[in-house]
Amino acid sequence: MLLLVGFGLWQALEDAWYEAGASSRNLVAALARSVATNVGLADRAIQNARAGLALTDLAAYPRDVRQFILFGKGRASPYVDRVFVLDVHGHLAAESSGTISPGADFSDRSYFRYWRLHDDDTPYLSAPLLSRFLNGSETVVLSRRVDHDGLFAGIVAVTMPLKALQPTVEMVSPGAKGAINIFALDGTVLARNPAIRAGADHNIAGTPTFERIKRDVRGSFVGRSAVDGEQRLYTFDRAGSFPLIVDVAVSTDAILKPWWHRALPPIFATLALCAGVIALAMLFQRELLRREHVEAELAGLAATDALTGLSNRRSFDAALEREWRRASRTGSPLSVLMIDVDHFKAYNDYYGHVAGDKALRQIADLIAAAARRDADQAARLGGEEFALLLPDTDMSGATSCATRLLGLLQDEQLEHRQAPAGIISVSIGVSGRIAGIDNVQDLMLSADKALYRAKAGGRARFYGEGEE
Repeated sequence: MLLLVGFGLWQALEDAWYEAGASSRNLVAALARSVATNVGLADRAIQNARAGLALTDLAAYPRDVRQFILFGKGRASPYVDRVFVLDVHGHLAAESSGTISPGADFSDRSYFRYWRLHDDDTPYLSAPLLSRFLNGSETVVLSRRVDHDGLFAGIVAVTMPLKALQPTVEMVSPGAKGAINIFALDGTVLARNPAIRAGADHNIAGTPTFERIKRDVRGSFVGRSAVDGEQRLYTFDRAGSFPLIVDVAVSTDAILKPWWHRALPPIFATLALCAGVIALAMLFQRELLRREHVEAELAGLAATDALTGLSNRRSFDAALEREWRRASRTGSPLSVLMIDVDHFKAYNDYYGHVAGDKALRQIADLIAAAARRDADQAARLGGEEFALLLPDTDMSGATSCATRLLGLLQDEQLEHRQAPAGIISVSIGVSGRIAGIDNVQDLMLSADKALYRAKAGGRARFYGEGEE
């Protein structure tokens, strides 16, 4: 009986840690997405301004037009106070608020000195500094280099006051003795809930807790805070591709306190066999439900393409066989779209495989959007090849779906400098249960031939089997 009760207490403790970890992971994921989105908007403002600087005869435009070209595009980030441009000498050339005259000298700033010595094309995040724009308020600066004819020509940057980051960590309560942090990779605490007490060090670089967070990139562990010494469960992740870390730290006392409240009654319940059996049965039932949930998730993963979230080839083939048998039995129409991304090898060679994977996910989202019915099944067959299964759809409906997909992709305007049109496009082969197609193999072969005809006809189009 003691062994059974001990097992129950251990399981409850495991559940407490599991629930705390799951909640922390979900919260970190949401906060990291929020930070990455807002910093991404700031970086987009930088890139928009940099693109504006590349325009020929920009200086010839009226000042208000120049301001719009440089700073008027895109959605504003809540983190950004202003966007500004420094020339090759570090002098202010323009800034988004229009309240400060050009010419101020920023050549002593660390971010400007950094770009005079580096020529990579990734954003650089400065250490916190006292802003000359904001009357000495603490801020960080995100910046990118500007080149002209291959030579350093200045920078474009945004100021992000630390007080603008604070609302992100204050969106939710970290709980008793808990904390939510945004770190820079150098260990600087940029935002914290609760705030760091007056006089405490804002940089925890070199401490065991931070060095593990920095080394592991994402994950969780139990350790002691370098700020206040509290033992916590740390769960952390990077904010997208930016040099920022989001961390949720839950006090171990807060995790274990509810468990102690649950553990004491079963200890006394050992005196009553009936109460112990009931408690054990409830624990087993919960474990079974948990395992069923895990098995259901694993089954879903086995049928899903890990990169895009669409159905994989195995799942698509099974669905095609099933729908073919149903269509043959009922006489209903059935159509298939074979989709191939144009010039994708050139895209990968030019932008890199990470960007290529991102492009495939964006294309997959558009294919899924084109499949409007629950019965339609979008799948990634491999590489840059996709398929769309359209039950109860004749050739007319299938070509309408192909047209819709081409329109969605055209509206998205995904950049592809190695393609003739300068944007990503797809070719589509359309086929269905028409005369001469007697089985699944014939259907897929027909769609593949149609795809080849679409590519031979110039790409960025569809071809329906049976058309001339």
